[in-house]
Amino acid sequence: MPKCENRRCPICYPNWREEEAAAKKKAEDDRQDCVDCWRFYQKQAEAIVATEDPITRNRRINAAYANLWLDDRRFQWAGLAAFASKQVGCGLLNAAEMIGKSASDSAANLRKVTSVGPAAWMMAYGTQSAAGAATAEGTAKVYQMLAKGNMSLFLDVWPLHMFYKKFGLERLKRCLPERQALRGSVVWPIADRLLFAESKPEVLLAFQAIDAGNIAEGVALLARHEQINILQPAMYNDPSFALLMRANQFAWALHIPTGSSREIQLTFANQCTVTGANAKNVRFSNQPLANLADPDQRMSFVMRAAQRFDQLLHDPLQKYDVENSLYLIAHPR
Repeated sequence: MPKCENRRCPICYPNWREEEAAAKKKAEDDRQDCVDCWRFYQKQAEAIVATEDPITRNRRINAAYANLWLDDRRFQWAGLAAFASKQVGCGLLNAAEMIGKSASDSAANLRKVTSVGPAAWMMAYGTQSAAGAATAEGTAKVYQMLAKGNMSLFLDVWPLHMFYKKFGLERLKRCLPERQALRGSVVWPIADRLLFAESKPEVLLAFQAIDAGNIAEGVALLARHEQINILQPAMYNDPSFALLMRANQFAWALHIPTGSSREIQLTFANQCTVTGANAKNVRFSNQPLANLADPDQRMSFVMRAAQRFDQLLHDPLQKYDVENSLYLIAHPR
């Protein structure tokens, strides 16, 4: 006689209580195992960033990203991230140099910028104000925000790659929601702006694409997660930082001699900049009013960089230059 549909029927299922208790315990054990595995990789990430010096920390982050790609070429986003993070390090070096220089009028300029807005400020105060706005305390703000964003993104994305690499897609699917259990017990520098391990669809979709061999789609989804889900609230929604980025772009594009403005670009080399006809870089924009804090403008820049990186990786000669640069980033002297 077939068993009835009632799983708690004492006749059809005489051991239903024990079976139900065993299933509940197994589910609890599985959940705890997920949490323990997440904690393991999160603590590894924390060990990598465990230094007070943002420039040293940045080099460690760059190396960790580069090693992800060198170990598993499916992790193309990580290779791109190694170059992008290296470029952040260049910004940190520039900002650190400028912090040491005197800029007595920077506080007044920043107050002007904040009070009138970027467009009116550029018209009303002109080149002198533009030149002063990105120095002294403004540069210190840039330094702080670059360091915080660089660290936060790494603490979010590196453990995701490590978990997938070790356990595969199905366990990542099952365990991803349990990562939130670590809130409050792990390092998360942007807790005032974004919850740790907040559920975002791009994460799972990205690793599904990677698992299916659709590397370009995986890169695009992780780039969106990186820029929109993490860096936008961590950095670009900060009005002062956004304004300082606009001041830098304005001064650089119009060749205003600030002494601190730099072109926003991504260079596919272990150096900060490269020159020559075969230079491997992607520019953000040459327009003075281009806005890096605008997510659409920034995503356009990131996706152009992703496409250029993919092209270089498939070039029969240039791919070796890129791989060598990533090797050097992975093994800093």
